[in-house]
Amino acid sequence: MKKISERTLRSWTLPFSILCGIFLHNYLYQLKFLTPYILFCMMFFTCSKISLSQLKASKMHFMLIAFQLVLGPGIYFLVRPYSEIAAQGLMMCVMSPVATASPVVGALLGADVALMTSYVFISNIAVAVVIPPLMSFLNHSVEVSYLATMWHVAKSSLSILIIPLILSWLSGKYTPKVSEWTRNHSMVSFYLWGSCMMILIGGTIHSMALNPAQDRMQEIVMIAGALVIALVLFPLGAWFGTRCGDKVAGRQMMAQKNTGIGLWLTMQFLDPLCTVAPAAYIIWQNLINSYEIIKGTKHQN
Repeated sequence: MKKISERTLRSWTLPFSILCGIFLHNYLYQLKFLTPYILFCMMFFTCSKISLSQLKASKMHFMLIAFQLVLGPGIYFLVRPYSEIAAQGLMMCVMSPVATASPVVGALLGADVALMTSYVFISNIAVAVVIPPLMSFLNHSVEVSYLATMWHVAKSSLSILIIPLILSWLSGKYTPKVSEWTRNHSMVSFYLWGSCMMILIGGTIHSMALNPAQDRMQEIVMIAGALVIALVLFPLGAWFGTRCGDKVAGRQMMAQKNTGIGLWLTMQFLDPLCTVAPAAYIIWQNLINSYEIIKGTKHQN
């Protein structure tokens, strides 16, 4: 029996996860409670490759944040004349912070992990500060607690990043053999990410299946709009990254979004139908990630 190579397995992990999430959603959504624990373990392996001294802000970080803060409202005002709901949903695709797990995919493709991990901090803090007044502007009928909303956005991502980073640092200082083993097996983080994607997409598809369409045309607009946004953000991020010395990091930091935060914000403060856009973006961004990984693996052969 022919042995499957590690590169082949790596190439098809995300497509397999997406397909399982779609077709096995009736079962996988029940495992959603495991997601924070998987992310925690995943980030511990990823953080084992960096030190606290490597974490610092860069010019590219602030360029990406500035562009995000301009593009998000820009999409809203562009789409608003046609559909308020679609405008809000598509804006949340852009305004969601960078995915906590983005350094995992970035590391696999050769990006600077420290650069990307630093941006997870910066992006989540920036979005936590900006989102509460933005939600108040979009929905005047709902009272938005600034501090409560900011705390939820920050803790949802930063707690999954800060604690593994500290534990990884402590491991390197006091248990060097454990730290060395973790660094040597850092690819485990990618397969943990694949399992996390399987559960996340399963939960998203299950939620969409349970809620009957209120307006099929608006759903189609948001699904198509999320695809357009993904197809714009990935190459645009690569463009920024190329000019700042790390094409892969720029692409992933710009386009790989923590749409779980976007889903929570839309469910809390906006029309529930808006969740279709960030839910669709979850699938589109991971299809693109899968393509990039497969392409990157072929170049390594």
